[in-house]
Formats: sequence, C-alpha cells, structure tokens
Amino acid sequence: MFGPPVEIAFLARHGVAPAGLAVAARRASRNGTEPAREVFAIGLIDEEGFYRALAAELGLPFHSDDLALRAGGDYGAILRGGLAPTAGDAERRLRFVLAPEGTALRRMLEAGPRQRDDVAVVTPRRFGEALRRANGTALAIRAANLDEPGLARDSARTGASRGQRIAVAIGAVAVATGGVLAPLATFFTVALLLGPVFLGLILLRLAAAIERPAPDLWRRHRWRLDDSRLLVYTVAVPLYREEAVLGQMLQALLALDYPVVRLDIRLLIEADDTGLQAALARLPLPAHIGVTIVPPGQPRTKPRALNLALIEARGSLFTIFDAEDIPDPQQLRMAAARFLKAPDELACLQARLVIDHADEGLLPALFALEYAGLFKVLNPGLLRSGLPIMLGGTSNHFRTETLRAVGGWDAWNVTEDADLGLRLVRAGYRIGDLPSDTREEAPLTLRVWLKQRSRWIKGYMQTLVTHSRGPGRLLREAGLPATLAFLSLCLGTVVTALAYPAFAVAAFLAYRDGSLLSPGDALGSLTSTLALTIWIFGTIALFLPPAIGALRRGAPRLLLLLPLLPLYYGLVCIAAWMALHEYQARRFTWNKTMHGLARQRAPLAPAAPPTGGAAIPQPPGPEAAQC
Repeated sequence: MFGPPVEIAFLARHGVAPAGLAVAARRASRNGTEPAREVFAIGLIDEEGFYRALAAELGLPFHSDDLALRAGGDYGAILRGGLAPTAGDAERRLRFVLAPEGTALRRMLEAGPRQRDDVAVVTPRRFGEALRRANGTALAIRAANLDEPGLARDSARTGASRGQRIAVAIGAVAVATGGVLAPLATFFTVALLLGPVFLGLILLRLAAAIERPAPDLWRRHRWRLDDSRLLVYTVAVPLYREEAVLGQMLQALLALDYPVVRLDIRLLIEADDTGLQAALARLPLPAHIGVTIVPPGQPRTKPRALNLALIEARGSLFTIFDAEDIPDPQQLRMAAARFLKAPDELACLQARLVIDHADEGLLPALFALEYAGLFKVLNPGLLRSGLPIMLGGTSNHFRTETLRAVGGWDAWNVTEDADLGLRLVRAGYRIGDLPSDTREEAPLTLRVWLKQRSRWIKGYMQTLVTHSRGPGRLLREAGLPATLAFLSLCLGTVVTALAYPAFAVAAFLAYRDGSLLSPGDALGSLTSTLALTIWIFGTIALFLPPAIGALRRGAPRLLLLLPLLPLYYGLVCIAAWMALHEYQARRFTWNKTMHGLARQRAPLAPAAPPTGGAAIPQPPGPEAAQC
C-alpha cells in the first residue's frame, strides 16, 4: 500500500493524523487534484497551519508580518512558482520568500532549501498580496489595456476615428440643411435610411421567438459529470461598496455544487473600498475564496478589475458573478460539461438572468418581463441560429486561454460584455446558450433604473463606435450574418431608443392628417408602406418575446404587464438620451448600481446533495419556484 504523496506526507510529523492524510491522498488520486488542496477541503489543517508545518519541515522561518517583494519579472510565472526576492529594509535579512503550490511544492520538499535564515516561508495568500502590491503600477497599466498589446487593440478608449467624426458631421449638416429647406422630404428620407435597421431588429426578435427551445437534457436525464473530469474553475466577483449583500453573496458562492479543490474564487475589491475590505477581513474565508485588492488606477470600471482576475486566474474555465447574483448551484457543472464535449471554437456560454422579486413593485416586474424575453427567448433563439448576442455582464462562462487570446475585456467600455462578445465572434469563436438561471436584483426606483440603463446604452454606443471603425474588416472577420445581426442589435437598439418619440409623434400626425394611409407622392408611399410594416410587425416583435419568455419562465402573471411595455420603452428612450449626453461629457464614468435594497427576494435554496454512489443530484426545482 502506497503512502501519501510527498506534498502532504510530511504533515504526519507535525501533528496531522495519518488516517486523514490517507483519505486526502485517495481523493487526490481519484479526482486528479492537488493533495494539499484536498487536505484543506476536508479540514485537516488550514492554509496558515500547513505552511507553518512546511517551514518547520524545511528548517526555514515562517514569515507572517507585512512583506515587501521586489517588482518586475514575469508576474504570472512568479505567482505560479511561489518564489520571489524580497525588497526593502524590513526584509533585509531575507533574500527570498517561498509559497509553493502543486508541482513547485513537491520540488521544494524533494530538493528545496533547508536550514537557512535568508529564505522564509509564507502562505500563498500573503505571497499573492505582496506580489500584487510590488507590481501594482505595472498591473494597473496592464489591466487598463495601456500596455503595448492593449494599445494595439481596438478600444473604446480612443473614441471615434477621424473618418467616423467626418461622416457624422456630414450627416448632421445634411439633415439640418434638409430640415430647413425641405423638412417633410428630409424626414421621409431619414425614415427610409433607418428603416432597414428597425426591420433588422424586428426580424431578429420574431425569428428568435419562433425558434423552438433546445431540450433540457440536464433536467430530463439528471446527468452529472464525474468530479475527476471537472476542470479548475475561476470565479471572479467584482465588488464595490457591497456590504449589504456580502452575506448573501458568500452563501451563494458556498452553495455552488463544484469540488472546492477545483474552485478559484476571487473577490475583486477596489483599493479605496476600505469598508468592504474591513468587513471581509473579519470573515474566516475558506482557502478557495481569496480577496484581490485591485491596484488604484484609471478607468474605475468593472472590466479593469476583471482583467486583473484574468491575469491571476488558476482555472481553465472562467466566469463572472455580480455581487447580488444567486446562481443555480449546478451552473458551473453544467458549463464545464458543455465545454468538455464541445469543440474549442465554443468560447463562451451565456447563462440566463432572472429577476426574482417581481412582486416588489411595477418597475422590477417590468424589468423581470423584459429579462424573460431577452434570456428565455431572444438570446437562446439567436444562439441556436449561430448568430451573436450582446452578452450579459454576469454569468457568462469562458475558456480562460481563449479569453486571454482575445485580450480580455476592454477596460474603457462601460458595457464590456457587449464588446467582448463581438470580439470573440470576430476572432472566429462561437457563443452558446447555457440553460441555467442566475437570480438577480432589479432597481427599485426610477432614478437608479435610469442610471443603470443609460450606462448600458452608453456602452452600446462605445461598442458601435469601436467596431465600426473598419467596416470592411468587421465584415471579413465576423461574416455577413454576424455583422448584420450586430448592427441590428447594437445600432438598432440605440437608434430605436433615441428615435422612439420622434417617429411615434410623426406617425400619429401622419395618421391624423391622412397622409399615412393616403400618401401624395412616390416617396410618401414608400415611406408609409415601410412605416406601416414596421408598426405592425414591430408591435408583434415588442410583445411576443416577453410573452413567450414569461410562459417559459413559469410566471404567467407577468403577462398582465404586457400593455405597459410601450410606456416602459418610453423610459428606455429617456435613458438613451441621457446616455448620449454622458457619451459626450462623461464617456468612461461607471454609474454604480447599489444592491441589497430589495426586500422580497426568494431565499437562497440549499444545494441538493448527491444521491447514491453514482453521484446523481436531485433535479432542480421547477422554474416557477424561482420566480
């Protein structure tokens, strides 16, 4: 009978029960995991106790005070290797510190330094914090896409090109001049030019609505991937002043049905968020949940923090959850299984977002209806047709290496998800639908809703400007169907929101004076035909996806709100004009949405335990129970 591997066998000489080490060794062998992480997972010893024992085993001092490391070098390689030179007066007696993991830990135990006073052992958590502080300036530059590779990529940072500005100026002058000399003809001409954009958005919504949903094999067959086949998963959770939902967030993360030895959860905290840092410092976080302090810098955006997490990620798979999210406990398993059986070109999976407190007011209820149409109908339908979508900012899952290959997120885009989805498609990758719900919190007040929605639309404007700098290159890289879908979704959403009142008033006036149904010339006939087509099919496209989505979600009561959707999209128009102003005045400002204000959110359901030796879970509850 073989003994425990060298990475944990030494613990028997430092007070850890051999029987427990044997259990950890068997689990590591069966699951293909690191033995030290299995020791943490079954609670034999904590991280600090482990590395104190390692220091005693090697005859090295254990360092638990503040640590200053030397900057420079290959950050990722140093972080993975767990060996760095010290710097500063406080560590003058020390030349190096060690925090080995995995193969590096095994090598250190087999042939590492011993009985020295110029090398000290630290915990990986303290090592990572010190290394991040030492390289803070360089990391801030890299996370903001201001390093050489980042500057070479298209970004919202530079705004419109000279050609784009000239084209917009010429168009504005032409419309203004025509509006003075021939206002009616100018309006008809603009309406005809914008008609295809409106029609494209309408056709996408209708096509997605008639697309049959994919069968839910996960629930039907209750299939579960064996733990030994699961990949390491990095979960990034960007946070800023989220003390109100901290407990709920940690409970949701701990409820994830995924082996903790394969979890790399990173709570991303801004350097000036001292309140949240203090709250987290008081909590005994498990070894697989770490706190990452994002170095100060500009822009102050969520994607900049995510880029830092991507630099440090241990996982082969990567996902993002927002502070208020309550994901289905089995979501990571579902995503890992889908990636495992899919070709490498599948780079991203978008889970479905659900508002779970629709009874708390009219605005959350309308938000829930909108999300039902978007995530239960529109996104799945488009993805089944092989078309791109505008990714949601949370619960999208990636292959980490693919994410790194396309440069991560654009730190200067305030709707970074929409930009990243198109960049993946342009790079030749594909996005898929993940039929797993993540429960979210909707704004309760109109002021908060408008700030959030204006940020989203401002980000759409940034994305549109960024990817239309080279229309020919966009067409070559994405292909015609994806390009048209992008223009319909991104440009169509922006233009529809901005032009909604003007065209509504014009249509009403034309109907009153009879010109809508009895035009006087060829241009008027063409415009009236287009207007009627858009009005009829646009009305169907407005109501059909949310109606189907509400039924698929198991919330038929939301159908009662369908008559209010035109008024709701009138609010979207207000947000769009706010976004246009912000695009000119505060392009990179992130309108923060505060969470933890909802009082009627459904309680967090505990993860269902595996049943029997085959490790098959209980089936998830019906969707109606999640409303």
